[in-house]
Amino acid sequence: MRITVIAKNAGKRKELGKRQIELVKTPQTLQQLLEELTLVGLADAQAERNNQPLTQSDIDAQAEEGRVKFAENYATNNDTPEKSLERMRQAFVDGLFRVFADGEELTQWEGPISLKEDSELVFIRFTMLTGLCWRCIF
Repeated sequence: MRITVIAKNAGKRKELGKRQIELVKTPQTLQQLLEELTLVGLADAQAERNNQPLTQSDIDAQAEEGRVKFAENYATNNDTPEKSLERMRQAFVDGLFRVFADGEELTQWEGPISLKEDSELVFIRFTMLTGLCWRCIF
């Protein structure tokens, strides 16, 4: 199942990022969705990065988001899946971010959700202190 994930700051119209993600299985609860997105993000953060020159299309696409960035390889991510999942769960419980699926807010951790192909998820970050949690998704 393919979904689009959009990150935003509260009170800002501009997106922090937009990304298409392919889910292995369809999540039935918000907990399953956030856990799968966290593990996908962790695997991506720990993957080797090649320092390749940016193409003009890469530059144009990133300029639309408001910044052009190069391969970021400042430090290695040594998080374990358990630590990342606990950090994400605590950030949700503390209300550091909200999740909307196709315009509907998802508030219950174990509540049922209904995602379909090409669903759009919006994550709204309420504080700048959620940086580590955010890196797992973007």
